[in-house]
Amino acid sequence: MADADTSTRSVGLEGERYLILGTAGHIDHGKTTLVQALTGTNTDRLPEEKQRGMTIELGFAELAVGRFRFGVVDVPGHERFVRTMVSGATGIDLALLVVAADDSVMPQTTEHLDILTLLNVRTGVVAVTKADLVDRNLVELVEQELREILASTPLKDAPIVPVSAVTGAGMEALKKALVDVAGRIPAREARVPFHMALDRVFTVQGRGTVVTGSVLRGHVSVGESLEVWPQGTPCKVRDMQTHGRHADRLERGQRAALNLIGTERESLERGCALATPGYLAASRILDARLTCLSSCPRPIRPSSRVRLCLGTQELLVRIVPLEPGPLAPGTTGYVQLRAGESTVAAHGQRFIIRDESATRTIGGGVVLRCRARRWMPDRQAERAGLAALDSPDELVRVAEVLRFWGFHPPADLALCAQAGVELSDLPSLYAALDAQGLRVSLDGGPGRVSAAGVDAFLERAARWLDRYHKARPDVPGCRLDAFLGWLDRKSEKGLGRSLLDRLVKQGRVKRLGQYVCRPEFAPELSAQDEKVLNAMVAEYHAAAFQPPALDGLKVAKEATRQRLLRLVKVAQAFSQLIEVQNGLYLHADRERELRDAVRKLAEAGPGVTVSQLREYLGSSRKYMVPIVEYLDRVGFTRREGDLRFVNEEHAQ
Repeated sequence: MADADTSTRSVGLEGERYLILGTAGHIDHGKTTLVQALTGTNTDRLPEEKQRGMTIELGFAELAVGRFRFGVVDVPGHERFVRTMVSGATGIDLALLVVAADDSVMPQTTEHLDILTLLNVRTGVVAVTKADLVDRNLVELVEQELREILASTPLKDAPIVPVSAVTGAGMEALKKALVDVAGRIPAREARVPFHMALDRVFTVQGRGTVVTGSVLRGHVSVGESLEVWPQGTPCKVRDMQTHGRHADRLERGQRAALNLIGTERESLERGCALATPGYLAASRILDARLTCLSSCPRPIRPSSRVRLCLGTQELLVRIVPLEPGPLAPGTTGYVQLRAGESTVAAHGQRFIIRDESATRTIGGGVVLRCRARRWMPDRQAERAGLAALDSPDELVRVAEVLRFWGFHPPADLALCAQAGVELSDLPSLYAALDAQGLRVSLDGGPGRVSAAGVDAFLERAARWLDRYHKARPDVPGCRLDAFLGWLDRKSEKGLGRSLLDRLVKQGRVKRLGQYVCRPEFAPELSAQDEKVLNAMVAEYHAAAFQPPALDGLKVAKEATRQRLLRLVKVAQAFSQLIEVQNGLYLHADRERELRDAVRKLAEAGPGVTVSQLREYLGSSRKYMVPIVEYLDRVGFTRREGDLRFVNEEHAQ
């Protein structure tokens, strides 16, 4: 399949461990020559590389030592190809830092070392190459200088091995050092889901599209369905190889060449990712913890444009710090990375940033929220959320992801990507959240959701009511149906009633008839308003079951229609008047008398007619028909032909 041999021998012997070994170091320090001496493979594939003797693209080889199979990624050392180096460093388990004895530490030595540190590569071996070209004293001076620059890095305890790829001196000691260091790397089970960043894409005659990369997590098998990101298009694995050998299954720590079907070659490039369906999702905004290198010549200023190297992708992003002001060299802070194109990441994924002209590495960090949105003005809440995602406690991270998504919690696989947890651990994490009351169920809801998310939404609803009152201080509140509609639109359709009940139970809002308001709110009424209101209510009480229209009230001579409409809403809110039809109101006492009358008449015979009720209450058909229809509408009665019957729940 790939440009190696086409042997069909399967891989994966019992007890073997797979690790990705990445080279690093300055140009001409002998990385490729050393890899060839170790593996027998010349990783320079391009004619230009062989002609110039300079690595331009990533090269790959396999090194089998003891029970370890290292997938070797050889990276270019020239400053113009640092982007390629970062792509190769993605997903490596241990580093092979190469420093020439006749040159010692050079600019790309320190830059590559910075990159390894920012990518959290904590294990490695240092090879001092070309040891045959200098005397032992100079080798010792190089080792001493290396110890000094490594002292402040995760590789401070890395073994330093002088070697010569020409004479073979030190090669066995280097292999032993690699095995010793690899043995200290904790073994991690390759559990679903699968994730791989693509570093090469090409076409093989008769086979179709082939992609290669280092498996970042999980495992993949022949015939498995995957998704290509950031496009999100489906594909399927037709065949697989690792270092030219056929494989039925490949896992984390292995180099993989996958023959894909269902996706076009033109839609794939370095920077794309393959993953188990439902695991990843594209986004143009990432929240992250960013460290500005102490060697950076100037602070990273807000809205700076930089080049983000994430996985094997490079793209321009704008940096928005959470805290005001620039990020000084040597400091760390929370930032938002806003891109003009989509990218994909998982929680905890490491990245590098370089200046806009790609001449210098200026920092790097870790992705905290891989599907972010622009920050809200309340930066304190944003800070708390990012701190939770930055926590080593898996439960805290899962709770924060659920809070962030509110009423639309992500599916399990997506939650794994966003919280950095294993799929197999989710049942116990969910159980712990439920036991602590951190998830709740809502009537009519999509399932269990974040209690903190619900509470944040209820606070938002209360603030919305505050603004409503401020804009309309002379009305009794928001109409109940309008408020329920707002709750439904802003949360999830069908949840409005349940959320209103919670608001009322918590004392955040109160109901006034058909209105909803804050508990401390009262409509602003002048002395004249109160006089008109009291007169209006008294007239409706006196009118009994022949209530006048608003314009027909005696008090209408003292007030405009607009004032009457406003005050009748207040009367409704305080349960003094009840609207039985548009513009037709009953006094609340009369409405209770109406119900009592219907009950009494219903007990005397099989049902009640409009005529019976009209005569009993001394009204007319003009009023009684809409009044009886009101009783039907509110569920007090039910109609069967010309008769009305009291529903059981309202019968005495």
